[in-house]
Amino acid sequence: MQTKSARLEFLKIYEDLYLEYKNIDISQIVIKEKQAFWIEGDPKISKALFLAHGYMGSPSEMMFMAKPFIETGWSIIGFLIPGHGSSSEVANAFKNSRWQNEMARQLQIVTDTFQEVRAIGFSTGGLLLHDYLINHSTPKTLKSLHLISPYFVQKLPTIDWAVKLIFNNMSVDTAYALTHFPDLKVMTIDRNFYNQSLPIMAAKEIKELGLEVFNKTFKGPKIQLPTQLFLSKGDWTVKTNASKKVIARDIETHELIWFKGHEPHHLMAPSVSKVAKEIQTSIFHFVK
Repeated sequence: MQTKSARLEFLKIYEDLYLEYKNIDISQIVIKEKQAFWIEGDPKISKALFLAHGYMGSPSEMMFMAKPFIETGWSIIGFLIPGHGSSSEVANAFKNSRWQNEMARQLQIVTDTFQEVRAIGFSTGGLLLHDYLINHSTPKTLKSLHLISPYFVQKLPTIDWAVKLIFNNMSVDTAYALTHFPDLKVMTIDRNFYNQSLPIMAAKEIKELGLEVFNKTFKGPKIQLPTQLFLSKGDWTVKTNASKKVIARDIETHELIWFKGHEPHHLMAPSVSKVAKEIQTSIFHFVK
């Protein structure tokens, strides 16, 4: 597929998606910082970095990881999870099956267009990339996978659903003030990259898909794709042992980078993570 036509096809998907958002919540606005993107690199370099973000986030939360790739002429594609980048009402309207379908469609566009593709997935984005790979043949042009705090099982004990619903549409500031939950902090700093209210129904969709993948009986041969897995002891969102288990079960070889300190779930965000630069460098050197 020609790069120009592929880019237009990709962006048209999001033009239609944002119109869909309007039909759900007429008052919502998808600001530029929260939109999907396809940044064209050097036309002589047929290489692309595919970014998949996390819950309540947007592709821009991943951009720090992309900086050295941009500087060397790579194209950068930012996948937006359907429902994200807008209001809580919009986020709550989408099912995880839609996320799966769009991941498959858009990753195929990218892998059909470039000779070399590397994928970075954070949290829910990591879950969606992994889910894709255990249900589809690995594209020949996809050369490596880099998972940052991939979500499969939540760390905290199950909270009564009625209690969770109290937090639905609650502002991030209020939720952070009430709970002091450390993995909300980044959303109070890098505000333009994140929903500013909590879409609890969307969280339920993530939890269900994560458990589905975690409990899956993987029958086929293991995924033959060089993989990096970045996890932190200080992560309050994901059960890291579950993430280790899933990756070891499904992927033939992978490199585990384990941070023993108090680094948060958002390891790739320099505003809250002291190891963001280390991860950026590790991924870039792994690819080189």
